[in-house]
Amino acid sequence: MLVRAAVLTVAVRAGLSLWPLGRVTRGLRHAAQWRSPRSTSTPLYRRRAAWAAHAVGRRFLPERPCLTQALVLQYLLLRRGDDEAELHIGVAKNEDGLQAHAWVERNGQVLIGGADSPQEYERFDDLARKVRSTTSTDRPDSTPVSGSSRP
Repeated sequence: MLVRAAVLTVAVRAGLSLWPLGRVTRGLRHAAQWRSPRSTSTPLYRRRAAWAAHAVGRRFLPERPCLTQALVLQYLLLRRGDDEAELHIGVAKNEDGLQAHAWVERNGQVLIGGADSPQEYERFDDLARKVRSTTSTDRPDSTPVSGSSRP
């Protein structure tokens, strides 16, 4: 598993340097689902895959390894037919400014990226909801328009 994680780490890091995140994640998902799963993803497999992704990422990528590690783990789990693992990206403000972080959760349990990540970082999807709700409350005269009917 370490060798597979190492090869994936190099491939994912190269992909992230060449293409946008969305294209890389779609490519990984497509590659993982291209062949039928070997076997199912057990809790033991999930722990081992997370360990391998973390260990390889820490050694190969001393700076900012979290996104690559998370994508490697998500691929390894998808390869086993486990599509319940979700990639999360969040941001936190500290004395140095903003800090971004990525982690993978499955059914509310953090598999890689630190168990406290959901509490320490504001997820981008949560931020988007907050911005939308703030924007709509800031403009009380804005009402959604449906279809082509006009008042």
